[in-house]
Amino acid sequence: MTQIIIITIIVTIFIALGLGLWGMLRGGSAGSDKMFKSLVIRVVLSLFLFILVMFSAFMGWIEPNVVMMDASTL
Repeated sequence: MTQIIIITIIVTIFIALGLGLWGMLRGGSAGSDKMFKSLVIRVVLSLFLFILVMFSAFMGWIEPNVVMMDASTL
């Protein structure tokens, strides 16, 4: 379930990035407002995503990949 939420947030961040691009291409006052709102959405979602990933790892809902390398394989 956590992975679905994380993927949804990442897709939403990309959509906000596209809306910011659209505002930049549009230009003017309306375009500037769209770019600003898009930036705010991206920053808030990115912070929420970071906190969610840290909390999920703390609770044990997700586990990081552990790669152990021998010195002989280098």
